[in-house]
Amino acid sequence: MDPIKVGIIGFGRSGCNIHADAIARMPELFEVCAICDLLPERRTHEAFPHAKPYADHRELLADPAVELVVVAPPNCYHASFAVEALNAGKHVLCEKPFGFTTADVDAMIAASKRANRILQPFQQRRYEEDFRKVLEICRSGRLGAIDFIRISWVGFSRRWDWQTSRRFGGGQLYNNMPHLVDHALELFGERNPAVWCTINNALSSGDAEDEVHLILHAPGAPTVEVEMAATAAYPLDRWYVCGTAGGLRGNATHLEWKWVDWSKMPERPLDLHPTAGRSYNSETLEWHSDSWDAEQQSDAGAGAAPAPKPVMALYSGLYRAIRQGAPQEITPEQVRRRVAVLEQCYRMNQIPFPKGTR
Repeated sequence: MDPIKVGIIGFGRSGCNIHADAIARMPELFEVCAICDLLPERRTHEAFPHAKPYADHRELLADPAVELVVVAPPNCYHASFAVEALNAGKHVLCEKPFGFTTADVDAMIAASKRANRILQPFQQRRYEEDFRKVLEICRSGRLGAIDFIRISWVGFSRRWDWQTSRRFGGGQLYNNMPHLVDHALELFGERNPAVWCTINNALSSGDAEDEVHLILHAPGAPTVEVEMAATAAYPLDRWYVCGTAGGLRGNATHLEWKWVDWSKMPERPLDLHPTAGRSYNSETLEWHSDSWDAEQQSDAGAGAAPAPKPVMALYSGLYRAIRQGAPQEITPEQVRRRVAVLEQCYRMNQIPFPKGTR
């Protein structure tokens, strides 16, 4: 094997605890050879003792040993650092948010094409077991036509770090919502949705939102509701799906669904005559049911570090794209659609974009 040499810009929770830790599990595919962070004490990793430390990301980009740059500084720098890395001839894996606007994404895609380098969005939750199972059930037709989907990541907690500050592009719309909206759009289908979104800062110490309620709608598509709340003292199912033949509910570790086989039921044509005894329509339904339990570790939802296997799955696909010329499994063009939805949310709530956003 020929491990890809990786430089990581930003060695905080994501750069260190997600990316470097995942790469350490895949030594035959990747090796961290350079680490950049503003804090000197955060430029090392025990699994990569020979990684060169840098204080300035431009010095890392000038390192000829670096083939792939992981862009993981605060949110407001993602798009500009990704373009700089591509212009330096590096492949790029860009953390979410993958830009704040479609113009950001278009600039990254253009730089990728000019440099003939891979630009990989970090949408690793696309590989999560529960999401893939929900997608499979919804597409199977078992539940009939899908009419409504609710995705909930809620809890009761306060935050007071940079992720709560608009100055750095903080807030849940571009922190954890990129994962939920990515899931929502995969379930929604190919139509362009109408978007409604409301936000609130309930408990965080900064000026950015910690609660988001989002609805996607289009004729012929399911209505998809996505909610993230910091004031939910009681838990909710992460997944709630309604279809014309049944429904599904559950979370990252357990899903259950039930359905009616309408072909075994009598037809019910419209009858405008009074019902006997002034009663309401009723019938006995024969329910069928099934369930699923996760085989691997799952995360605890919003704000928790991702489980390692989805991260490693994304990295494995990236290795194949770089070394073997395989097509990317998650493309910038796919994720541009998700960015377009979040951009609409910012604009309808009159939130100023971070400085430097296109």
